[in-house]
Amino acid sequence: MKVAVLLTCFNRNDKTQKCLDNLFKQELPNGFNLQVFLCDDGSTDGTSEMIESIFPAVHLSKGNGSLYWNGGMDLAWKKAIEFDAYDFYIWLNDDTILLPKALLNIFQTFTNLKNPGVITAACRIPNTNIFSYGGWSGYGPIVPNGSIQEVALISGNFVLIPKIIVDKIGSLSPKFTHYLGDYDYGLRAIEVGFQCYTTAEYLAECHTNPLPYWGNPKYNLKTRWKMLHDVKGQAFLEYAYFKFRHYGIVIGIKTLVDTYLKVIYPHGYFRAKEFVKSKISQ
Repeated sequence: MKVAVLLTCFNRNDKTQKCLDNLFKQELPNGFNLQVFLCDDGSTDGTSEMIESIFPAVHLSKGNGSLYWNGGMDLAWKKAIEFDAYDFYIWLNDDTILLPKALLNIFQTFTNLKNPGVITAACRIPNTNIFSYGGWSGYGPIVPNGSIQEVALISGNFVLIPKIIVDKIGSLSPKFTHYLGDYDYGLRAIEVGFQCYTTAEYLAECHTNPLPYWGNPKYNLKTRWKMLHDVKGQAFLEYAYFKFRHYGIVIGIKTLVDTYLKVIYPHGYFRAKEFVKSKISQ
């Protein structure tokens, strides 16, 4: 079995090196061959030079600094597809460290599925049993419970995707720059008849990276507006597209109205919301 591991990075030399070192020390199932495709999106901290020196087997592509996560991962993915025909593709974030036997476990999880599906590995905050990334119900995280569980949304930190799904829906959508490409991919897989799952136990460790909250009234309107629309903020136009695309016009319009009311009139929005709640509860 041929496996392509896909990564993207930007100015995280130490983290990227630790991630790759950890990856290459992982045990693989018998008969599996692993190749790594990495996009360095314009790093200025010597990341590309480090990879070429320490990990010469890595297939390295370079971006200009404008690809971010979604674009960088998609470039690495397309390079892998051009290079060979792979049975599986793995997304791996460069700030994610696999636990011992993580690759063995995720492939065994795939073998245990009744039908092919996407598997997002449950990840925890380092040295804890606290969920950081993995599968989501749409209302909250799906914490591992000892069994394989279906999920609605997938985080892209450590994900296994079989060729049959890639043949059906392709790679990541160009509609997204940094966030939401992983959520979108899982939902597109579900749309065409596949399922998404999370693992029975934690397979990796990574810290959370919370977004700045654009609705906080302590910021002025200009700052809130920038946080809402910034590529590494809410990226709201892309978020609105995501809502319309996957949840329909009613939810899409509600998202637009609620969000802009909240960012423009944060105090008034929350007062009105509390007023409505009080009337409903009477």
